Amino acid sequence: MAEQKDNRILKVLLGIFILSLLGLGVWSYNTYQENEGIKIALNDEKAQIQMELDNISSEYSIEIEKGNVLSADLTDARDRIKRLVDSVSKLKTDVKVISILRRELANIKKDRQLLQDRINTLEVVNQNLALENENTLAALNTEIIKSQDQNSTIANLNSNMARASALIPTNFTPVGIIVRSSGKQIENDRASRVDDIKVCFTLPENPLATTGVTSFYLQVINPDNNVLGENKSKEFDGQKLAYSKVVQFNYKGKELDLCEVVGVNEDNIVKGRYRINLYNGPVLVSSSEMTLR
Repeated sequence: MAEQKDNRILKVLLGIFILSLLGLGVWSYNTYQENEGIKIALNDEKAQIQMELDNISSEYSIEIEKGNVLSADLTDARDRIKRLVDSVSKLKTDVKVISILRRELANIKKDRQLLQDRINTLEVVNQNLALENENTLAALNTEIIKSQDQNSTIANLNSNMARASALIPTNFTPVGIIVRSSGKQIENDRASRVDDIKVCFTLPENPLATTGVTSFYLQVINPDNNVLGENKSKEFDGQKLAYSKVVQFNYKGKELDLCEVVGVNEDNIVKGRYRINLYNGPVLVSSSEMTLR
């Protein structure tokens, strides 16, 4: 009886042992599966964190390539991410590593937001400066245009004043004359009879014109294209003017009638058309023609 009782105890103990082994095996298997699941989850989280870090690093690179004024700060932040990723990639994935990554990612995201806020602020400032520069340039262009218009207006006024103040002769009339021994002058259009050529003209009243002694230059050209009279020359602005006689007069702003006789050599009095010009310095102020037969 005692032996049977001992056998039953052994069987019970054996059963308990087998059940314990089975329980341990199940527990070990479950624990293993749980650990593998944790490893997979940790690796997935690590990969996700690394991907976020890579994205932030790429954002920094884009801003740096734009030549952002914060390029130095962005470069430092990007290098920090690179160092973090390089160091963590060499470590075995566990809860401690993931904890470090989570903490660093949170700090990096915070820094990124601060940098982004600074970038946005600088962009607003730059936009305002650009707008201000555009407005300034537009205003400057407007002033330049106004100045050009004013200069043009002044130039036009000066030109108009110059024309208004110019002495322009009227009744410009050349004739051939016979000079009697008494000094009497008789008009004639026959070349064989003409002794000299007389030119008369009127200077009108002009309160804008310069008063005082003034010189005009009378030019008489015969049909052979010879300059009659004194046939001297005067240089104006690098160009020479051949003239027959200098006409001097004292202009006082009132109407003035003038007549000048150009003494000519008889050999230069020929039949044909004569051109008579009057110059005020280099400026031709009057011109006429006459014909001797």
